[in-house]
Amino acid sequence: MKESVLWRRLDRAVGTRLRARYKNRESGVAMVMALMFILVVLLTSTLLLGILLSQALPYRNNARNAQGKVAAEAGLQAGLSFLRTAESYYETGNYSKLMPATAADPSKPSLDETYAMETATASGSTTGTVKVVALNYVPVDDTSSGTTAVSTSSATHNQKLSYRIQIGYYDGDPDAGGKMVTDATKLSSVKYAVVVSYGYVNRYPDGRTSGTEADPVRTAAAKYKFGQSKELPGGGGGGSPMRNKPMEDTSSPWIIVSSYTSDKNGDLEEVVAENSVDDNGLLWGDHLKKAVPDPRNDLCYVATTDTTGNIDPTKSAIVGSAVRVFRKAVQKPGTTNTYVYSEYCKQHGKYSSLNQWVYGKDDSIRLASNTSLCMTGVDISHRSVAGGTGTDGVIRLTTCGNSYSPAVSDGKVVPGVGLTWKDQGYDAAAELADANSLLNKYQKWGFYYGFVNAGYLNFGKYGSGQENTPQYSTGAFHTNGSQYRHTLFQTMYAQRIANANVTPSAKWGQCDADVSSKQYEGTDSCYLSSSQWTENFGDKGSKIGYTFAESLGSGGEAGWNTNQIVSSSGSCMHAWSNGNMVATKQCYVNAAPSYSYCYSTAMNGTGDIDENSSGSWIYACPQTSNNVNWKTDGFWYDKGSDGAAGRKLTTITSQWSQNGWRPQANGSIKTYCYYVNSATVGEILHYKEGSCPLDVANTNTFYRYEYVGEDSIFNYKFVLASTADSSSPLCLTEMSNGMEGYTYTGETGVGIANDYFNTPGRYSPTVALQKCTNSSKNALGQTITPQEWNGSTKPKPGPGSGTYAPTVKSSVSYASSKYVDAANWKW
Repeated sequence: MKESVLWRRLDRAVGTRLRARYKNRESGVAMVMALMFILVVLLTSTLLLGILLSQALPYRNNARNAQGKVAAEAGLQAGLSFLRTAESYYETGNYSKLMPATAADPSKPSLDETYAMETATASGSTTGTVKVVALNYVPVDDTSSGTTAVSTSSATHNQKLSYRIQIGYYDGDPDAGGKMVTDATKLSSVKYAVVVSYGYVNRYPDGRTSGTEADPVRTAAAKYKFGQSKELPGGGGGGSPMRNKPMEDTSSPWIIVSSYTSDKNGDLEEVVAENSVDDNGLLWGDHLKKAVPDPRNDLCYVATTDTTGNIDPTKSAIVGSAVRVFRKAVQKPGTTNTYVYSEYCKQHGKYSSLNQWVYGKDDSIRLASNTSLCMTGVDISHRSVAGGTGTDGVIRLTTCGNSYSPAVSDGKVVPGVGLTWKDQGYDAAAELADANSLLNKYQKWGFYYGFVNAGYLNFGKYGSGQENTPQYSTGAFHTNGSQYRHTLFQTMYAQRIANANVTPSAKWGQCDADVSSKQYEGTDSCYLSSSQWTENFGDKGSKIGYTFAESLGSGGEAGWNTNQIVSSSGSCMHAWSNGNMVATKQCYVNAAPSYSYCYSTAMNGTGDIDENSSGSWIYACPQTSNNVNWKTDGFWYDKGSDGAAGRKLTTITSQWSQNGWRPQANGSIKTYCYYVNSATVGEILHYKEGSCPLDVANTNTFYRYEYVGEDSIFNYKFVLASTADSSSPLCLTEMSNGMEGYTYTGETGVGIANDYFNTPGRYSPTVALQKCTNSSKNALGQTITPQEWNGSTKPKPGPGSGTYAPTVKSSVSYASSKYVDAANWKW
């Protein structure tokens, strides 16, 4: 001890004076020095202990809080996932999914991880107790937070972290006075939900059945608004869901529904038909109310969960996944008119995360459950000329590139003004210069009787030394000649191959959607495929004769920005020469820069390209504002603004060349006006050449409404102006068969197929006046909105997949149990 530094310093400071006081006698001094030494050591140790504790306790609490937040976040996401799933049924009128039938009982471990109903304490606008959805106890495997769960003494459950969820429903915004909905018979009034998640660390410190329970460490809450999932992700925040369309087929395209059954999820399971219809025969009168397209004529598209072609419903799609094709239904063995729906195609079934797609406003085709994955064609090395591989390939899902289109930039070219798309914000040169654009990643698709890549491939001029050098989407289009190679294009088709690693070839084994009861499984497996870059694809299925391609279409960029009118089914209004009437079918998505409609005859090998050619098919659309939309689905109207007061008085017009539906060089322009004969239910929308005077009293004048309100009958409608303020306003309606609440008398007063279809044996519903409604049901019990036009959300400006709107908007907040009554949230 006497050799220590502390002792020597103490001896110098105190010992010398003590020895002087006691005249250098050592008696008693040593004892005093020893006691003082001990006192100093104790004081120092105490100070150090306090410092150590002040550091250790916050660290422990911080670690515990971090763990609690991890658990609370996991519970919050689980609750929001429950609501997203429930809402998909809610939209079809199946409200029972919002409130499970099981009663909660926290004392029963058998009910852990099971959604159930429990009673909670209420406060605020509601008093007493309320019923809420609860998920009592779910362990969390904390492998990513970087923390280690606090040890437990004798818990019988191995997990340290867990969460508990409560979900309450409201008829309005809970932050703006919305009332709780606790009556299961009034769930149709639900507009909002609040999810509360409690994060625990060692919730049951003495074992699950001991009765002791710790308080939650963190609480997370989120507000969920129903209806946001209708804003399906699309380029720039909007887009049409990619639905496969009924075929224009001449063999029995219709069935007359006798009965149908649905599974527990509300998806169609079986349909029994009275008979099938292949012409005018039975397609009249009451049968119009029961006729639907033959489900064997419809296809669905399912992403594989590996690169070979396997589909596992417990897994997700990956980069490199292929896309398989299935029939929605096949004939039930041993029956004549009973059709069984495929599990692969059910919207709410086990493959739902793999079979829902969005053909977006940026002309990409994205997996709805993961909008960062886009359908991708083969690159330009896949060509038969100039040193290419000469092979096709399956469509693969790859990470989406940046978005460019008129709809993304929210531009619009007005006929006769002389503006270009670049003037309106869409810059094709910038798109081409962006190495990560959808165009440069072979992910941008137009549509004309099949998907066509928006890019094209040229080569340098013969004799320039560049004749074998690819020039992607650069320069004018060419036919084979003395100066240039033919411009090359790419399309998408369906192909029967053994697996995704087999090279497809459209010259054998095509699969289509003609009426058949053969499902595409096993040796008949069918894959979406990309053609190589080729001069034309007449044998790839993009011609009218190959009906399977019809089922691949939807709206894409089509809409107000591109002077098209798109129905809620994803079809466009078209002007038909048959009776000068308007009917709907697949949109002609004229995606730049290849313009699949303008150059369709060249792409299909039936015409020339160059405008100066002497050939009879000179259908190149000049890219000026005066004629870029010369096609049967080109319409102009004045857009309104949101809210009832935002309605806009407008006419609907078109402009065509004198040479018919598509322009020829130097053709003069004629204006056509759209009208109904009278303000009567069943009147069909027609057109005539000439002026289109704007007058409320005229039958060619409409009020255009944008979004008015959730329950409004005017959302995205064209309302005949003279009826808009009456007790029975009349709206333009896509007259699909089998709709409840609409009148099928037609202009003849009888109700025959010719009144409602461009060609009776084909699926092109006419547009006619019907009483305005919020929604309707079809003959299969499905909710439809046939009076909504151009109803997708307004695109957000700017390129990139980041412009895709989330399907659910929720506000998330955190509060520790110190500030929130975490043991029992006050509803």
